[in-house]
Amino acid sequence: MMRGHELSKLLGVPVSTLHYYEKKGLIQPKRGENQYREYSAQDTKIMKYILILKEAGFSLAEISEVMHRYFRQPHSADCQAEAQIFFHAKIHELQQKIEQYQTIITILEDLPVMLGEEPLTKIQEKNDVLVDTFFNQKGWK
Repeated sequence: MMRGHELSKLLGVPVSTLHYYEKKGLIQPKRGENQYREYSAQDTKIMKYILILKEAGFSLAEISEVMHRYFRQPHSADCQAEAQIFFHAKIHELQQKIEQYQTIITILEDLPVMLGEEPLTKIQEKNDVLVDTFFNQKGWK
């Protein structure tokens, strides 16, 4: 068992974040005789999953759903099938973001050359295509 400030330091999040997630029902630390929150190894593991899901772009509602459905109740075949569909969709979204970030990195790597005194036409043309493609994929005009 550890107290909030210890878990906060371990995970690199403010204690207020731990309290907020508790208020939202995502974690459920026990209370000691002194009424201090005591976080178990299971609470720590759940917090790590929450932080990974948050980093992956899951909304708080989605994280709450994941915690409720996949960590706190028995798993049926239907539940596993729904989970596969849900997580495959999220994985697809992340893969698209990775592709977008790779495009951005490519553009940024070439910007110093493009902005030099004598921009290289081929690089500029390539980046113009990448920029236009990026904006079209995002639905921007």
